[in-house]
Amino acid sequence: MDDVERAFNAEIGRRVRVARSQARLTQELLARKAGLTRGSITNIESGAQAPPPYRLVRLASALGVKPADLLPGLQEPGHEVELPGYLADTVASLTSVVERRARDGQV
Repeated sequence: MDDVERAFNAEIGRRVRVARSQARLTQELLARKAGLTRGSITNIESGAQAPPPYRLVRLASALGVKPADLLPGLQEPGHEVELPGYLADTVASLTSVVERRARDGQV
């Protein structure tokens, strides 16, 4: 894992932690609501583990936020140029799927 990917994962973790705090959930309760383990939540929040798209959607649902709210935006400072292609493609793909589902009333 390179420094950019590490920073990307850390930012996702920070966003999950902030959303969890705002939702007034413990890691244990969030884990139960999202169908994950408390260890997974700890790893995600610390940036040690990046959630795959399906887990990101589960987390967002349990937190009452949009999946895109948990992802660093491609236009945010430090991400538009530095984000490696494979991460940029993943973010763009997930964002478009979520936006399409939201338009269709599926999220």
